Order: sequence, then C-alpha cells, then structure tokens
Amino acid sequence: MQASTTWWDSRWARRLDYVAAIAALLILLRVASEEDLSSLLWAFVALAIVALSLVRWPYGAVITLVGVSVLPRFYLEIFGWKMRPEHAGALIVAGAVGVWLIWKKPKIKWEKLDYWVVAYLAINYVSSAFASPEPASTLRWALLNNFGVLPYFVIRLLVQDVETLRKVFRIFIGVGILEAAYGIICYLSHVAFATTFGMELGQYLVDVAAPYGSLYEPNLFGAYCACCAVMMLALYFLESRGRLFYMLSFLIASMAVFVSFSRASLLALVLVVVFVYWKGRQRQSQGRHSLIVFALTLGLVAVVAITAIGGVLQERLGNLFSQGLTEETTLTRLVVLAESLQNIANHPLLGSGTASFQLFFDWATLIPEWAGTATWIGNFLVRVLHDTGIVGLAALVGFIVSLVVKTRQGLRVALVAHDMHDTIPMLFALSAGALVYFICFQFTDGTTLAFCWVHLGFLASAAIIAKRSGQTMEQTASVGL
Repeated sequence: MQASTTWWDSRWARRLDYVAAIAALLILLRVASEEDLSSLLWAFVALAIVALSLVRWPYGAVITLVGVSVLPRFYLEIFGWKMRPEHAGALIVAGAVGVWLIWKKPKIKWEKLDYWVVAYLAINYVSSAFASPEPASTLRWALLNNFGVLPYFVIRLLVQDVETLRKVFRIFIGVGILEAAYGIICYLSHVAFATTFGMELGQYLVDVAAPYGSLYEPNLFGAYCACCAVMMLALYFLESRGRLFYMLSFLIASMAVFVSFSRASLLALVLVVVFVYWKGRQRQSQGRHSLIVFALTLGLVAVVAITAIGGVLQERLGNLFSQGLTEETTLTRLVVLAESLQNIANHPLLGSGTASFQLFFDWATLIPEWAGTATWIGNFLVRVLHDTGIVGLAALVGFIVSLVVKTRQGLRVALVAHDMHDTIPMLFALSAGALVYFICFQFTDGTTLAFCWVHLGFLASAAIIAKRSGQTMEQTASVGL
C-alpha cells in the first residue's frame, strides 16, 4: 500500500498526468475542428471529459476545466441552445464534485468574494425574469452565463492547499502555451498554405486574417495570450528554477499577441510587462544576467514583429491615429456604447436582462448589409450595467474589490512569512494576468466565457492559500520563539 502511494506521488506519475492531459486536449481540439460534428463524436467528447475528470482526483477535474475553457469557439446546437465544450465540462465536473462533497463531506469555508459572485449570478436571473422584454430568452442566456462562471466555484472547492495549487497551476500555464503555439501555427499555415483553420478572415481589415486558435475570436485570443505572456514573465523573475522555459514561453505567447493584431491586447501586454518588470525586479536576485536575457528576448520579439507582421500592425495603429474616432472598429464600438447607455438610462436599477442588448439593437437599422450580425457590448462594466443595472454592477465591483484586497493580503502575509518560493510567484503571476484581462475587457468583453472565470478561480484560491499558509508559518515561528 505504501509503495502504491509513493508511486502516485512520484515524478513519473506527474509526467503521466501531463501527457494524458495534453493528449486529451489535442483530441478535443481535433474533434472540435470538424465542421460537421455528429452526435457520436460529441458523445466521445463527453466520455473523454468524464474519463479525464476522474483521473487522479481532483487534478483531472481541474485539468478538464482548464482544457475545455479554451474551446469556446465550438458548439453543438441543441433545441436552440448553443452547448459549448466549456458548458459540458463544467456540468460534468460539477456533478462529480457534488458526489465528492456528499461522499467525503469535506470542510468548506467560503469567503466574502465567493458570496459576491453568487449575488452577481442571482441578480442576472432576477433582472432577466422581471426587467427583460423577453424573459424566456434572457433567462436562457443567464443560465448559459452561469455555466461560464461555474468553473470558478469548482476550482475554489478543489484547490484548497499549496500542493494542489502547485500541480494544477503547472497544467494551467501549460495549456496557455499550447493555445498560444496553436494560434501561431494557424497563422503560419494560413500565410504559407492559405489554410483557414483557426483563422478569422476579414476580422479587422478586408484582406487580413487573424488567428483565434480555439478561442471565440482574435481579440479574445490576443487577451488570453497576453495574459499568458505576463504570467510567464512574472515567473521568470520570481522562480529560481525553469527560468529558460518561462522566458521561451514568454516569447511564444508575446508573438501570439502580435499575430492576433489586437490593439487592446498589445496595449495591455506593454503596460503589464512594464508593471511586472518593475515589481519583479524588486524581488528578483539573479542580477545582470536576467536583465540581459529579458532585453534580448524583447529585442527578438520586436524584430520579428516589425519584419514579419509590422505592415498590418502599422496599418491598424496608423488608422487609429489618423482617423481617430471615425476609424471603423472604433466607430462601431462607440455606436454600440451610445445605444447601450440609452437603455441603461431607461432601466438603471436592475438593467434589461442578461445579454439583452441584442433584443434592442440591430445593425440593419443603420447598415442594411449588416443585418443579422451578432452584436454585444464590448466594455464589460457597461455590459454588466446594461444587463443587471446598478445592483448587478455593485455586486461585480464588490467581487473585484474583495479579490484585490485578498490578493494584497496574501502577498503581504506570504512575504512577511518568507514564503517566497511557494505561493508568491504563482499569486503574482495570476494577479498580473488578471490585470491584462481587466484592460482587454474594456474593449472586448470576455467575462461571459469560462477561461476568464477559470483564471479568477485560480487567483482567488492562490490568494486565500497564500494568506493562510503565511499566517500558519508566522504562528509556527512565534511558538518556536
């Protein structure tokens, strides 16, 4: 019995977990890339999710959530419902967690920030039921939105200690690098062979295609990769091992941001890289060598970006500076923003229901050729205010403030307790990634998709674990004295 336990905790067992997770993710990507998905293939996807979820509990379940969270582009329509892999994965894993809770009866302690998320979800249902012009539609969208948020609670339940956090965090950043590399491959294949898999044709300019990888669209792909890049940079400065891997990963993820041609993601990448460098260098002790490596990597990114894709980026940035507010994508965002603010003024308290903007606005009234074009509010704060009113926005802001406070407390306590090589690098990396999302989602909202809430679940758990472990170390030290 002892030998079995030792093997399960061995390095070879962990490597087997990583290989199985990567293989399962590649299988899901391959199945999801088919245009005509049959029920048999989707049944296979469901079985793969179940099998992976049950491997080495709870790591397999968390790996499943991370893996399916990067597949929002693909869906199966069932009775008018768009069932995405992230919805199926969240439901299956949540069911397994429910059985686990009943069977094991673990002691669960919820935090104030968790209750803010519950309040936010509840307000979505209230506004959709009582303030919407079409309650049947907005209640359905509120439920789908709930599926996107569900991974946050599952991760909060399953990631309760440093060891679990460390293991699943490795999978988390590994999936991020795989997604960034896949997007770059999609772009290079399109340039070399005119393939279209993983590519959005005419996303920004008529003759320019941008990769979305397996995410919903190129802007969100860029945000995801920018988040991954700054996390890798943070780990490069704060971790003592694997620093070459982190710098190479930073290079790959940064290049993925450039080929996404997303201006918001590029802005967020530049701003947060500066922030991470400023903060990371204060705690990093490797000296001049690390600075040289970092500078060379940035130089390589700049050279490749300017020579290979600089023309498209220059055109996109040039249009913004030369045309200002009349630039096409900027103008469309302003039109949507103006229309949404009018609706907010009419329903300020509870809003108009989840995803209700599409019920009020149709581009056909302004541009007949755009009839039937899907429309959503790009700024996530305005979107929440429009859908759930002041009450819903207050709940979301309460969650954000609580998360920031908890993160600062976790960093401060862990630093005082000299927990530098345990939770601090992960917590700092996750907080930097969340800052990227905050900037990017001012222009293209991604808070309705699971990848955002998976990240927030990891950040909340890391902050709580860092604070708890730091306090434990302080108490142990005081007892020793």
